[in-house]
Amino acid sequence: MSHAASYAPPPLDGCVVLVVDATTGTGRVVTARLCAAGAAVAVVGAGHRGRGDDAATNAAFLCKELADIGLVALPYQVDAEDTEAVLALPAQIAADIGPLTAAVVIVPAKEAAYGLADTFRAVSAAVVAGLPAHAVHIEIDQEARAEELARSVVDRLLGPADSEPDSGSGIESGSGSESGSESSTSIRG
Repeated sequence: MSHAASYAPPPLDGCVVLVVDATTGTGRVVTARLCAAGAAVAVVGAGHRGRGDDAATNAAFLCKELADIGLVALPYQVDAEDTEAVLALPAQIAADIGPLTAAVVIVPAKEAAYGLADTFRAVSAAVVAGLPAHAVHIEIDQEARAEELARSVVDRLLGPADSEPDSGSGIESGSGSESGSESSTSIRG
């Protein structure tokens, strides 16, 4: 390997990615992989009915862990049922870190208590509405395997924006959203 190649920036260097429900399970794995690939990640702990822990504290702890190994992540907390707060999130993150390149929303399994799957789909729609026109939107169905999903998210962000994933990948790309974001992707198990 040449010396120049050893100083090449990570592949997602300069990207700012919002990850909603980033503090546990699939969201935590996705966040770690995005940070390792060089993205600055807005780690959003999503508070909701039935959550037995503190989303804001979890986000802060995860960001500290990532910062301790030299990665860039900032903690955020939002009430998943507060649409106005969710709508404001992309602008707040842009002001703190920079314009969003992508947003990833982890959606609980359909069987989750308190109608959380529907709540997080509404969060996803609100996030899309606040994204800049060039940003990629990715929605992850919690029912799939975390490592495989995290790899799919990073691969999606590394690939050309107009490329379509394999038919067997579990990733579905949409043509965009009403807000004009570049594309919307749904990843499921």
